[in-house]
Amino acid sequence: MIKIDDRKNTLYRAYPYLPGHIVTTLGLFCLKEPDMAENVTEIRLRLGAALSVSVSDKNVTFDPEGNISGRPYICTKSDIDTCAGLLSGNSFHSHEKELENGYISTAGGLRAGVSTYGTYGGAVWGIDGICIRIPHSVPGCSARLFESTGLCSMLICSPPGVGKTTLLRDAAERLCSVYGLRIAVCDEKYELLPEKKPLFADYICGKSKAEAIACAVRYMSAQAIICDELGGEDEAKQIMSAQSGGVIFIATAHADSMGSALSRPSLRMLYDGGVFDKYVFLRRENGKFGFDTVDAK
Repeated sequence: MIKIDDRKNTLYRAYPYLPGHIVTTLGLFCLKEPDMAENVTEIRLRLGAALSVSVSDKNVTFDPEGNISGRPYICTKSDIDTCAGLLSGNSFHSHEKELENGYISTAGGLRAGVSTYGTYGGAVWGIDGICIRIPHSVPGCSARLFESTGLCSMLICSPPGVGKTTLLRDAAERLCSVYGLRIAVCDEKYELLPEKKPLFADYICGKSKAEAIACAVRYMSAQAIICDELGGEDEAKQIMSAQSGGVIFIATAHADSMGSALSRPSLRMLYDGGVFDKYVFLRRENGKFGFDTVDAK
């Protein structure tokens, strides 16, 4: 098995969930294309189609020897079954609800999207593709954001893949280490768990965001709450309730403009309720975070 310097290989956290020969192929790719490998955000396995990685919104394939100019490696049913088994700990039953919702989460902080075959009853009987998201750590990446906005409630918006989750992980660290706040991180899909926990952070994992927010306010006396990918009305109602107690909220949502954010009923409810002080629209500029802020009304 190829062993790569972890400082230049962001893929190592996915290796325990991949077939050995695919780990070797990815390792060779990392050796031959280290700069490209460092910026991989996803590994994708598709039944009967190419093994690929996502790099700066580009889809990159390579042959079994890791050459991007070679004939792409084609994933087999055995590859998909092995990967799914490793992700689920060979217990699909314990991940049944997640699979119905299109993902599998791991205790190691990885989330894999899955495209499944199902029945009208909702049961999953086959997996066609797996997308393993690679978490990145960019220490200090939230510093400029807080310098611009100050300590306040904010909704961070962008299309998928720009870096909202990476920014949230660093924001959790900064709220503890710089501002000294007790925080609760509502991590429904185990994506926000860092390798090293911040000093004053409690992680509420595996619960719906609505349940986790209620727990953070009622039982953990959080001064600030962080959660990823807001969407549902139940979440919005819990945030409205908690916000009246003076809790700082930092959350994310999929949107690329104020108009697209407010077109979603739950986000419109939060806007009308004055929950967020700032709306932050995130973008990538030459591999770094850039953003625009909009003051709430």
